[in-house]
Parts: sequence; C-alpha cells; structure tokens
Amino acid sequence: MQVARTAGIAPARLLIPGRGWALAGLYPLVALLLAVFVAYPLVDLLGRAVHSDGRLSLTPLANLLADPYSRRVLWNTLSLGLTVAVVGTLLAALYAYAMTRVAMSWKGPWHFLALLPTISPPILMALSLILLYGRRGLITNGVFGLQTTALYGYWGLVAAQVLSYFPFAYLLLLNLFRGLDASLEEAAGTMGAHAGKVLTTVSLPLLAPGLAGSALLLFGYSLADLGNPLLLGGDYTVLSAQIYLAIIGMYDIPQGAALAVILLAPAVLLFFGHKHLAKATSFASVGGKGSIRHPQNRNPAVRAGALLLCGGVSMVIILQYATVLAGATTELFGINYAFTAKHFVLALTTSRGALLDTIGLGIVASAVAAVMGLLVAYFVARSRMPARGTVDFVANLPLAIPGTVIGLAFALAFNHRPLVLTGTALIIVAAFTVRALPYAIRSAVAALDQLHRSLDEASTNMGATAGQTLWRVLLPLVRPAVVGGMIFTFTRSVTTLSAVIFVVSPHWSLVTPAILSQMDRGDVGEAAALSVLLVVLVLMVIHGVPRLMGRDWRVGING
Repeated sequence: MQVARTAGIAPARLLIPGRGWALAGLYPLVALLLAVFVAYPLVDLLGRAVHSDGRLSLTPLANLLADPYSRRVLWNTLSLGLTVAVVGTLLAALYAYAMTRVAMSWKGPWHFLALLPTISPPILMALSLILLYGRRGLITNGVFGLQTTALYGYWGLVAAQVLSYFPFAYLLLLNLFRGLDASLEEAAGTMGAHAGKVLTTVSLPLLAPGLAGSALLLFGYSLADLGNPLLLGGDYTVLSAQIYLAIIGMYDIPQGAALAVILLAPAVLLFFGHKHLAKATSFASVGGKGSIRHPQNRNPAVRAGALLLCGGVSMVIILQYATVLAGATTELFGINYAFTAKHFVLALTTSRGALLDTIGLGIVASAVAAVMGLLVAYFVARSRMPARGTVDFVANLPLAIPGTVIGLAFALAFNHRPLVLTGTALIIVAAFTVRALPYAIRSAVAALDQLHRSLDEASTNMGATAGQTLWRVLLPLVRPAVVGGMIFTFTRSVTTLSAVIFVVSPHWSLVTPAILSQMDRGDVGEAAALSVLLVVLVLMVIHGVPRLMGRDWRVGING
C-alpha cells in the first residue's frame, strides 16, 4: 500500500534536527574519512611530483616528458591501451550480439564462461599464457619443440589484457543490447531489412555511445594493469610497470610519483569521458515502453558463426584455467608432468598466512565499504546535507584512479606524520575499501532511488528518527544491493594486485603479491596452486553467500 504524503510534514530528504541528529552527526565523520583516505593521499602524491629542491616546480614532470625513454614508455602505454580497447570492444560486441540476437543453445554456459575472468586476478592470465606459450610452454615447446620468447612483449600483453578485461565490456554491452527497444528492430525487419541491415542501421547507431564507453572502460583497465606487464612485458615497458620499477627497483620516489601523475592524467580524462558517454548511452538505449522481446536471428550461417565465436572464446578461457590447474597438479610443468598434490600442500602451509590475511582483510574491507557506501548513498540521495555533492565526487574519485596510483599514494602518504600506517593492517583495509567504495555507493544509490520517499515520511510521522528509518525501513529493502556490494568488494579486494603491491609488509601478506613473487622465483607450481585456491574461494563467496541468505541474485540468460 502506498503511503500518502502528509501535508505539513518536512520531506524525508531533510535531516531534521532533533530527529536525525545522530545520523547527521555521522556526516562530518564520513566526510573526514573521505578527506583522509581519498583526498589526502592524492594531494600528497601530487605535491611530491611538483616539488624540486624543496620548492614548487614542474621540473620533475618536464624532465620526464623530455626524456626520450619516458616518452616511449608513455607511447607504449597509450598504444597498448588503444589496441586492447578496440579488440576487446569488438569481441565484446560480437559476443553480446550473439547472446541477445542469435537463436542458439547453451547461452547459460557461454555467459558463465565469458564472465569467469572477472572473478580472477588478471595475473592468472599471464601465468596461463606463460605455461602455454612461454619458453617451456605446453604448446610452443611441448608440441612444436620451440623455446621462443615471442610471448613476451606487445602481443603477449594484448592477449592477456583482452582475455582479462573484455568480459567487463561484454557485460556493459549485453545490458545495452537488451535495453534497446525491440519494436524499432521489428519495424525495420517488417520493412524488408535483413538482420545485418537492422544491426548496422538501427542497433549500432543507438549503441554508439555504449561502444565508445566500452572502449574507454577497457582503455582504463589497460592503463591500470600491473601484473601482466610485469610478467609478460619483456622489453615493452608501460607506465604502471615503470612506476613499480622506479619505486621497488631503484627506490626513486620522486620519479615514481611523477610517473604516477603522468599515468593519472589520461585516467582522469577517461573517467570524465566515460561519465559523459554513460549519460548519452542511457538516453540512446531507452526505448520508452516498447517491446523488449528482441527478434532472434535464425540464419544457419549466422548461428554457426555465433556458435563458433562463443565456443571459441569459451574454449580459450577453459584452456587458460585448465592449464593453471595442470600447473598446480604436476611435478614441474613443461618438464615432468607426473601428478602431485605437493603444490597445494605448500600453498596451504607456506602461503597459509597470505591466504588467511587476504580473506580476513577482505572481509573487514567489504563490511567497511558496505557501511560507508550506504551512509554516503543516504546522504547523497536522501538528505540535504551541505557539500554533499563534493562528498559524492570525492567518494567516487577512485573510479578514475589506477590501482597502481592509489597503492603508491597510500604508501607515500601514510609513511610519515601526521598519520603513519605503514606495515599495519589498516592501510591494506583502507586501500581495499577506497578501491571498491564507488561501486558500493552506486549500488546503494540505485537501490534507494527505487524506494518512494513516502516510506521515509511515514516512518518519521510515527516518531522514528532518521537513523531508525534507515536501519529499520530502508536497509531491509536495499539489503540485496548492500550484500551485492559486499560480495563485489571482497572479490575485488582478494584479486587486486596493483592497489596493494606497495602497501604489503612482512606482517601482513596477500595472495596476489605472493603469486607474483613466486613467479619471479620460478615456483610456478605453487603460484598456480594459489591461483586455483583464490578462484575457488571467490566462486564460493559469489555463489554461497546469496544462497546462505536465502536469495540468489545471479542474473541468468534468456534466450
């Protein structure tokens, strides 16, 4: 029953003194936390990049941009990002078209396999490619007898990043294809246009902003990637790897900070470009109240092509994961293929600390991000608190910042007074939370926007405070979004590398840096075993938590 708006009652968007004082009192605390853990590290990083000999100067940045090697690294980064954006968007668009517009079977398995890389650390793709196509790779050496280094460099990075990140573009385009008004396509078909003509003259023009947004998304992921460039880059150096080498290899903090600012510039431009295109996408993709049952192409050649595409991509993904599993269960992959479980035993013993720390800190970060995300979402969507627009902007700023930059900013900002967190669990939890907070906020805002404000007013009329209304009325209704945000935060936290590579310590170790370290030492079996355990853990959380709570929020594929 819809609660009628009561005349004379202040709208629920206004936190009323005396009724909402407790919740309003949390607003300065939330703003302070965002200032300390989002704004302060970035300001500190920028300050280091524009200071020379104790005074403000752009000389460090100018020297880097004038250096031929640095310019080549910048060009490598942009060139790689552009290639990954184009190839990944094309692959994602074809896959999304096949899933929404072609009459074919097994759409559920195709969808699941395409999304599998989203729950894995990107470093897993580099590991699998090395096991398959490296010097002692199963295919290059085992099948063809070659000891080639062709994998290491530009094309190896393209392959790893496309496999790792195209599923994110696929998810975006899948929803856009589904959101198109089917009556427009049906009308074009009725007027005699074949499926290809409908696609090129009706669907793609409407999807153009979405395709551009997908390309920007993949470009941003490529800029932020660290694990794949460290393992597969070879002589092809990109900015994220150069930052890591400057800090860890040469301990050149000014150069690392300047490189991070250079990497930050295109990332921020991409963020605002993607935000602008997202608005255009929303406008172009909504077809009013038209039909949503899209016509299915039953042309035998098209169906065969779609099956070949989906089957081929799925087989490649299966091969990657099967190879990592094989590496974890063989004595020495590439030399001795005898079955063994010793790598899992080692992973559960010598790397037990990294596993436990990762799980524990990931759980804490997911809870913190859920609380912070809900509070920020409430203040933005349900209140009239001052400067709430600024709070929303700062809270969502990490979307524009590559993980490498966030990790470095945290390591530098919290290594000196007034706040020293180096070597503590808090700095890792903060890095996890900051990285995932924008997603928790957007999820909660979307859920709150679907609830009519009369619910707040009815609760207030009955004497409840704003805090009681949030806790007893709104939270139960938005619980699926909050739990979904927690699951996403946990998944993103335990699989990230770039955001934590600079803040791990002997006291608190994590799985993804441990995998990178093992690969550097040549312990491929243990690295593979840890990767398998991490993927199994994430799958258990994604599929187990919703079932334990009595609901399953997974979205299936409708033929």
